[in-house]
Amino acid sequence: MASSDPVHEFDSLRAQSKFVFAVFYRGHWCPFCRGWLSKLATLSPAIVAAGGTPVIITAEAEKYLDDTRAATKYDGKAIVDPENRLAKELDARGLVHVAISERSGYDHGMAQPALLVLKEDGTVLESWAIVPSTMNLGGAKDRPALDEVWENVEAQIHDKPKVHDTYSTIGFLKLVGRKIFG
Repeated sequence: MASSDPVHEFDSLRAQSKFVFAVFYRGHWCPFCRGWLSKLATLSPAIVAAGGTPVIITAEAEKYLDDTRAATKYDGKAIVDPENRLAKELDARGLVHVAISERSGYDHGMAQPALLVLKEDGTVLESWAIVPSTMNLGGAKDRPALDEVWENVEAQIHDKPKVHDTYSTIGFLKLVGRKIFG
C-alpha cells in the first residue's frame, strides 16, 4: 500500500535514526535506477551499522515495488509516494529539489533521481538531484556513485573531512560494462 503520509513516514525514520540515507528512483523499469539501488543494497549493512536508515522513495505504483526489490536485492525501507508529497515537502524545506517529470503511468508525475542524507537534527550531509536534460537521457544517467557518497557521509559522521570533492558518475557505458563484466 502506498504510504498514507510519506512526509510523516520520512520524518519518523529520521527521528529514529542518526541519519537517513534517502534515494529517489524513477521506477522498476529503469536500468540506471536498478543499478543505483543495487549499490545501495550493498552499502545498506554499513549504513545501518553506522546508525543510519537507508530508504528508497518512488512515485511509481506500489505494485512494482516487489519487482524493484527482486531486481536490486534491496530489502530495506521504502516509501511509495505517487503524489510526490515528500519530494515537494523536501523542496519546500530547502533540502533537495527533486525534479518531477511527466510520464505515462504516473498520474502526478515521476520523481527523478535524487539523494538526501539527513541527520536526526536536520543537518544535511549530502544532497543531490538530477536536472533532466537530453544529455543525461531525461534524468536517467550521470548519477553520483553511491559508494563515494557513502565514503563522504561516513567521514562526516566521524568528524573527518570529506574524501571526495566531486563524485564519479554512473553513465551508460559504466552500466553496460557492469552488466557484461560484473
